[in-house]
Amino acid sequence: MLKAYEILGTDKPIFREKEVNHFFLDEISYLDENPEKYSVVGYVQVIINKKVFFKSVYSLDRSYLN
Repeated sequence: MLKAYEILGTDKPIFREKEVNHFFLDEISYLDENPEKYSVVGYVQVIINKKVFFKSVYSLDRSYLN
C-alpha cells in the first residue's frame, strides 16, 4: 500500500471503491493471471487504524484485448 505522498502528482484517478473490472495485484496473482497483461488504472483509498493509504488497482491492458 502507498501513502499519499507516494501518489502525489499522478495522473491516475483515485476511486472510492474498486470497480467491477478492477483488480488488486494479489487478486491477479491468485487467479494465476500474467500481471504483464494488466496496467495500473488508478488507486483506491484504504483506511487502516485511522490512517489513509492507497492501493493500486489494475485493469486488463487494452492491447491484450485485440
